[in-house]
Amino acid sequence: MQTFLQSYKAQAVTFLFIWLVSMVLSAEFVLSVSMIALLLLSLFQLKIEGPKVSLTLRDTLRQNLRNYWQNKAWLVVTIPFLLVLVSWPWSSDLGYTLERLRIKLPFLVLPFAFASMPPLRKREVCTILYFLLVIMSIISGYVLVNFIANFDAEMANLGRGGHLTTPSNHIRFSLMVALTILGGGALWLDKFSFQTKNEAVTTPPIRNPQSVNPLIPCLTLFLFAFIHVLSVRSGLVSLYIALLALGAWFFLVKKRYLLGLLGIAGVAMLPVAAYLTVPSFKAKVDYARWDYLQFRQGIGSNYPDSERFTSMLLGLDIGREHPLLGVGAGDLKREVKQRYEAGQVGDYQYRMPHNQFVTVFAGTGLVGLALFLFGFFFPLFYQKNWHNPLFLALHGVIFTSFFVEDTIENNFGVSLYLFFLLVGVKYLAGERE
Repeated sequence: MQTFLQSYKAQAVTFLFIWLVSMVLSAEFVLSVSMIALLLLSLFQLKIEGPKVSLTLRDTLRQNLRNYWQNKAWLVVTIPFLLVLVSWPWSSDLGYTLERLRIKLPFLVLPFAFASMPPLRKREVCTILYFLLVIMSIISGYVLVNFIANFDAEMANLGRGGHLTTPSNHIRFSLMVALTILGGGALWLDKFSFQTKNEAVTTPPIRNPQSVNPLIPCLTLFLFAFIHVLSVRSGLVSLYIALLALGAWFFLVKKRYLLGLLGIAGVAMLPVAAYLTVPSFKAKVDYARWDYLQFRQGIGSNYPDSERFTSMLLGLDIGREHPLLGVGAGDLKREVKQRYEAGQVGDYQYRMPHNQFVTVFAGTGLVGLALFLFGFFFPLFYQKNWHNPLFLALHGVIFTSFFVEDTIENNFGVSLYLFFLLVGVKYLAGERE
């Protein structure tokens, strides 16, 4: 116990696992506690000298600050928070502005917490991915059993634009499944096992002599099939885009032209095969097509997809009217609500724009959108981090989700994005060192 209390690395990895579990189960309080704990660990330490226990500032605090400033990726991650903060002068809704700042606060403080953390080694990252693979498989198995047990009711719900019953928000849950599949694939290629200490997510993957842990391919394939049964379009499309990015990576970077082309072709055929073989996937596609037709005819006010399209168009209208700096991130909610109440979009229920890019554009204009995109892609291209295929795939999943969701406008989306981004940046920085 004393060793654990004095080991920064052990404490940090423990809170990373707590963060991961609370995110999967959508336990927001525990999620917040784990992130706060990581920040406190970067600032303070327990010193145990015999019977004397004291809490002091961390001995390496100055060095940690230097590490933070030297790695530009940590600094750029703060941009989503700074966009809200800088737009404060032209945001008159103080309450909503403070709420946005609270939700985006992890973008400001967590990069320093990760910069201060001891390097994450390959085995530790793989262990995190393995744990995620197991826990997501267990939860997905429960969702699948519930779907089979209530097949008729669940299919009827899908036919009305609904979704399968999931333990957390179905969109965020599907994104977690997509990211888990990619992590499982990396473990599979690396032949990860707890028996040895040299496995890792590497570029290119190391072919270890031992045989593959059969649980890893089994669970990865199970989740790959399950995400098509789940049929949440955000997760599916994000997974497809990430797989296409990986196919392009093999083609352009590794010069494995046949493998890259086969991968791209296989991904292109997946939706067709799923439509012909998976009832829930077919029901979801048919409903999406029908809902879009209602939207085109102007009679989709009671249908979810039409409401999402309408919210995006309204956000674009707001952005076009305030193209340079937007209406202010803190005033966006009030502006959207007023336009709904004024009937500018017809008989639709109030929704914030279901698109992260539109949300940023309407709130902070073209200047904010340009900075947001710079902040998103900089960690990927900084010191050629895109050479790591798993880090590239992460950006593919999150970037795709931005088109259909305001992903980082709630606590869960922020934690989902930052967990994988900051773990990736920390691992790659340690690998270079």
